[in-house]
Amino acid sequence: MPTYAAVTAVHPDRVRAALGRSKLGGYLYPGADGGTAVLFDPPKPRFGRISRSRLLDPAWDLAFEVKAAVWLLEDDGRCASATACYSGGGYRELGWSADWTPPADPAEYAAHRADWDAYCAKIAQKTGLRDAAALAAVRNDPAPDGSRPSGEEVLRRLCAVVGAPDTAVGQSLFAQAGPRGRDFVRFEGRR
Repeated sequence: MPTYAAVTAVHPDRVRAALGRSKLGGYLYPGADGGTAVLFDPPKPRFGRISRSRLLDPAWDLAFEVKAAVWLLEDDGRCASATACYSGGGYRELGWSADWTPPADPAEYAAHRADWDAYCAKIAQKTGLRDAAALAAVRNDPAPDGSRPSGEEVLRRLCAVVGAPDTAVGQSLFAQAGPRGRDFVRFEGRR
């Protein structure tokens, strides 16, 4: 998995304090503009696999501890996703498939966009984002020339919308032993 990271607009000092109660270790990136990125160590598999819940739990626990939304970013090359983990419990996922093509029929496309915009508005309200339209604009529709943004580009745009650093995009402790960049700080999970 090329990207497995959590980002939040919360100040790094609050995130660092909350990570002291984390069950998993990892690396913290204190963003220059106040947001924070976290690369969590991969959860241990149970019965030979890692469940969706075990992938989500570290970000969800962090959201509960900092009392703010935390976004879990994932990208495997075929599909990118951002899961908004709410501080009061629950989550919603946004996903962008690398080979997705919007409906060709204008009426179908308008209906699709209306559904997408409404879904993003719910997420924006629940996470405290002021600009739901900016969140809804994070899409990977193909350009007229057939090109489309990569999963990493989409996740970087999402980071800009939510006010978090995009340094962890393209990084995962599933794929590498440690982070790229010297500004990351190691933290250990409680056992």
